[in-house]
Amino acid sequence: MFKYLFDQDYKITSIIKRNLSSVVGIFALKPATDNIGDATIIKIKDEYYEKIGNSSGFIVTNDGLVVTNFHPISNRKLTYKIFWNDKFYDCVLFHFDDVNDIAILKLQTPKKQQFPCIPLGDTFSVSLGETVIAIGNVLDEFQKTVSKGIVSGLSRYVKADSNYSGIVEYKGLIQTDAAINPGNSGGPLINLKGQVIGITTLAVSGVENIGLAIPINPIKKIIRDLKNYGVVKQVSLGVRYIIVDDIVKNTYNLPVNYGAFIIYGVNQPGIMFNSLAEKHGIKEGDIILEINNNRIDIKHPINEYLQDICLGDVVKLKILRNQKELMVKINF
Repeated sequence: MFKYLFDQDYKITSIIKRNLSSVVGIFALKPATDNIGDATIIKIKDEYYEKIGNSSGFIVTNDGLVVTNFHPISNRKLTYKIFWNDKFYDCVLFHFDDVNDIAILKLQTPKKQQFPCIPLGDTFSVSLGETVIAIGNVLDEFQKTVSKGIVSGLSRYVKADSNYSGIVEYKGLIQTDAAINPGNSGGPLINLKGQVIGITTLAVSGVENIGLAIPINPIKKIIRDLKNYGVVKQVSLGVRYIIVDDIVKNTYNLPVNYGAFIIYGVNQPGIMFNSLAEKHGIKEGDIILEINNNRIDIKHPINEYLQDICLGDVVKLKILRNQKELMVKINF
């Protein structure tokens, strides 16, 4: 028993040591006048900035691609800098997905260099109870803070009120009791193989030890596309939806307790402009029941079935509209 605990502790410390240098801080800044006495004012090269917020990220390719959340970097009026190896670096936004709260940044350095990167794991191999490690930059003060916990739940669905971009819906999340604090958003959730299985995203307020992470598998396709094509060949229906369960069924008086209920737009449309969904006649209020004969539910959201779809593939949707089932074929 003691040998097992010693071996696990040694493995954890080795994983942390191996991957710590791949974790970065991301600062949201705006120009400021010279005010050395204010702790929120920093000087980068010859310019002064006021710190507005901070988050975390992690390097996934040797040429400096960084994965993080989109919500902390969504304000286009601000400037964003990556803090790595005790220095601030410029960055460019390579790709973002505001629906799934994912962003890819590219580190900008004066000369070409090789960056340390973290290997990506497989979300489908994640098991309840397995040990995980979270690394992030807490409150702008405690860089590369490490916490340990277990996977407490899978395929969680939550709606969160973001300070940056309003209400954000998250689907298929990994729940963990590893501490996730302000500033942790965008950091890696790592398994005992030393692989990232999720992007730490938020902690649930009002309760203890509930943190949530976005599964890593959709990121793998994005990175693959960027490597192979230089751009992301996005495979998306372009819908905003709520996964239907018994509670959602009763709340909205729906006829089924599974599927993806496409929301009626108030602040944001349920069907995105010029999307595949719009082009194929899918409407707000529709319930997508199946994708390629696979049922959609809390454990199996739409993104799970689309993450391996390539451009040119044909996808069959079973849709419930006004008590009638429809079949829609979409050519990506």
